[in-house]
Amino acid sequence: MTIGFRIGAATDVGVQREINQDSYSVSGSVAVVADGMGGHRGGEVASSLAAQEMVSRFAEPDLALLVEAVEHSNRRILDAAAANPMLHGMGTTVVALGLINVPDGVSLGAINVGDSRMYRLTGVVLEQLTEDHSLVEALVREGRLTPEQAEVHPQRNIVTRALGVVEHVEVDSFHFIPKVGDRYLLCSDGLFNEVNAQEIATILATYADPQETADALVVAANAGGGRDNITTVVVDIVDEAESQMPAAPAALASSANIDGPASPSAPDPSDDAVAFDTPHSASEPTTDDQQSGESPAGEKQRWSWRR
Repeated sequence: MTIGFRIGAATDVGVQREINQDSYSVSGSVAVVADGMGGHRGGEVASSLAAQEMVSRFAEPDLALLVEAVEHSNRRILDAAAANPMLHGMGTTVVALGLINVPDGVSLGAINVGDSRMYRLTGVVLEQLTEDHSLVEALVREGRLTPEQAEVHPQRNIVTRALGVVEHVEVDSFHFIPKVGDRYLLCSDGLFNEVNAQEIATILATYADPQETADALVVAANAGGGRDNITTVVVDIVDEAESQMPAAPAALASSANIDGPASPSAPDPSDDAVAFDTPHSASEPTTDDQQSGESPAGEKQRWSWRR
């Protein structure tokens, strides 16, 4: 049986922000969420470039192409920032899920950079498949913070990897066997910073339609405070004949001319910051084996919730 995607997607500025710096883009074979950061309108431009580039460059079902798309996105963001002083310092996270070919059939490939996340709901078990590249998550892994302390830590917005920061970006990539009936969620931190894992799992399990699910998650995040932009892309694994795209296959944060003038504005102190030279561990720098390639399951942050 050939599999496909049935996708729902939603994005919202939130309650407290004035500008939405999140972007998403989907096709029949790939889904992408990007959470921009940077003063002025830089974050909007960065996330928009990443979302467009990721989808346009995923021309064949190959995990290596998904990783290459991240690298090309990173270069485009760096080039845009170099060409426009008003965009200096912009960056973005990115998380993506794509259909790929493997020797024994079709598989799912995934990448992530930053603290946007991917979850999978299988039956009543919810798993976080990606590992946050953030300062507080590194401290949690080292046992210096509890997950509860990390949720309210004043430096929780500092990411340790992002596109647009350094010339060579480290990419987590992995693949796994698809199962019809599984549901995947790609989201920016505006969701999980406001909605706990149990509520996310409940919403994912309650609504059959992926668009209704994506919308309900945004509503829950706004009800929880809506302190940040919120983007949710829900991907159901279905038989190819049941594949379906959302009414809006893309929502790009920057609809303005990227090369045009940007009006100065005060940066929002709650924007994500990038500490690109922060080591993965307090005692050891990030190792090469965490770059692109299949990541051992035991090294990924995983947890489950059972109803």
